Amino acid sequence: MVRDFMWNQIDSVAEARERIEHWVMNEKHALYGAAACRIGTGVAVLGLLAANFTTRDLWVGQASIWAEPARAISRFPELAVLKDVSSDILTVAYVVTMLAAFAFILGWRTKAANVVTFVGFIAIVGQNPVVGGEGDNLVRLTLLWLLLMRTADHWSLDARRRARRGRTTVSEDALPRWLATSLHNLALVALAVQTILVYSAAGLDKIAQTSWQHGTALYYTMQLPEYRPFPWLSDLLSSSTFVLAVITYTVLFVQLFFAPLLLNPSSRRIVLTLAITVNVIFAILFAAPWSSAAVIAVTCLFASDGAFERIDEWMRDRFGPIGDWFAVHFGGVTDAFDAVLHRTVYPITDWIRFTIFRR
Repeated sequence: MVRDFMWNQIDSVAEARERIEHWVMNEKHALYGAAACRIGTGVAVLGLLAANFTTRDLWVGQASIWAEPARAISRFPELAVLKDVSSDILTVAYVVTMLAAFAFILGWRTKAANVVTFVGFIAIVGQNPVVGGEGDNLVRLTLLWLLLMRTADHWSLDARRRARRGRTTVSEDALPRWLATSLHNLALVALAVQTILVYSAAGLDKIAQTSWQHGTALYYTMQLPEYRPFPWLSDLLSSSTFVLAVITYTVLFVQLFFAPLLLNPSSRRIVLTLAITVNVIFAILFAAPWSSAAVIAVTCLFASDGAFERIDEWMRDRFGPIGDWFAVHFGGVTDAFDAVLHRTVYPITDWIRFTIFRR
């Protein structure tokens, strides 16, 4: 009896291991969700940088001397990247990062755009720890995980270019198929775990605060001038205790029970809808569109490919393929850059590789 029990346990462990290996190594998952996360994260980066472009010197440039005490006690190494640079160099780095974020949204040269956006965002935002927040940390970690994922297989100019050339997604992987697939799926799991921890930590932090326990947190926040982009809307909502109670309990419900509600397809649809709705409300009500966009971007990872395919079909029926829309508006510019790369940059690179560095 004991021997049979042990063999059954061994068989169960072996079967579970095979299922995990099959899930990790055989097929890339959540490709639509990864594309939506790419677009949302790129929007968050581009929006934040564009909104603060005119005050960049005061924020992270030479005029940000007021933040020097905070820099002195900070131990993050990225603070030295753009430290003491001139206004012109800062502007160049700022604009290059914005262009990379825009290319990341369009899905043009996605991996390169991801790298430049990641490095540029850290270099810029890390210059001023005073104004940094949880949203910035979420964006930089998301950009890091997206580097390992296939984010341009849908809704991108890269996917459109591959389709025109008749190439499969596998042929463009520099790594072996099994390794590229494993990296994508493991990064997907890591980003999903990170998102769950963000929601759970936010909920636990709120219920530990007296203002949230008494239901007054949203009311007092809406009275602060910096969180009143639409004063009439803030006054309208804050005057109704019922509306405040509904929003308060919805926020706590979503953040505290986000993880367990993902386990069932029906409850998953409900919690994802509520989570996106709550973040849209925060974006409008508290003038926090870019941090909300970052949270919505990672939340989209949990939506099924079937849901995204239905959205894609609906968009195609009404507006045509999204890649064609990108191509109509930006295809000429990106095609010109591609022509320059293929006719000048790549031949020069190949010549250097096969002449100067040839053994």
